[in-house]
Amino acid sequence: MDWETAFCRQYQDACTGKLLRGILHNLNGANQAFYLQAALLRSMFSQAERFMEEAAAVCPRTDCGLPALRELLAKRALMVEQMEDKLETSRRIVSRTMPLAHLYGLTQDIEVPLATIVGLEMELLTADAFFKHKIDKQVEIDLDLPPLRHHCVDVHLILFTLLENAVTALADSPAPALRLNLRRSGALLVIEVRDSGPGLAPEAAARIFEPFFSTREGALGVGLFLAQKTAHALGGGIGVESRPGDTRFTVSLPLAELT
Repeated sequence: MDWETAFCRQYQDACTGKLLRGILHNLNGANQAFYLQAALLRSMFSQAERFMEEAAAVCPRTDCGLPALRELLAKRALMVEQMEDKLETSRRIVSRTMPLAHLYGLTQDIEVPLATIVGLEMELLTADAFFKHKIDKQVEIDLDLPPLRHHCVDVHLILFTLLENAVTALADSPAPALRLNLRRSGALLVIEVRDSGPGLAPEAAARIFEPFFSTREGALGVGLFLAQKTAHALGGGIGVESRPGDTRFTVSLPLAELT
């Protein structure tokens, strides 16, 4: 095994681990909300019991204390609805991780819509408060794109690299915006990631896919290199166009290899 193949495998494992950390972050948020609501419910049940005891001791009428009890139960109903929303979020996140099972051969012969892959990546990025609250995001996916049956993890990793790269580029942008477009062009799947960051200098754009080259201090400089290597292994490629305020990475992959 040559060094590039070994390093590629190691990087894929690292990216998969980062994906799973994002999943756990989101699940933890949903679980924290669940536990909070459960604690509040316990408190409300205790209050309801005290109201009923007071009603029985002070008011001989059967309707004594009912207004307060009704208000308490109404609040409980609202909280149950909130818990259901959080549990649905958790369910959706888990559902969207199913394509990653391909990495370990746990599932076979399943179809994965591209919208599922994109949805997972975007949802995991919401663990980053800057991405969630500050970036203007727009996603477009052609409706006639077929579901994927092969190389789902490779598509995940390419998309993960390009999105993470775009989010990092937007850190100092006064009006951060990210555009993701997936479309069909003949026999190709085309993925386009655009950001409104400062752009790349021509000399940097010419070297951006070289191993260990990065425009960011402290960065390892292998993400885009391995994303390009993965695309090439699938019979496709990645290109970049950049000017101030508009950097565009375009991936082309043969649909025959993926479907």
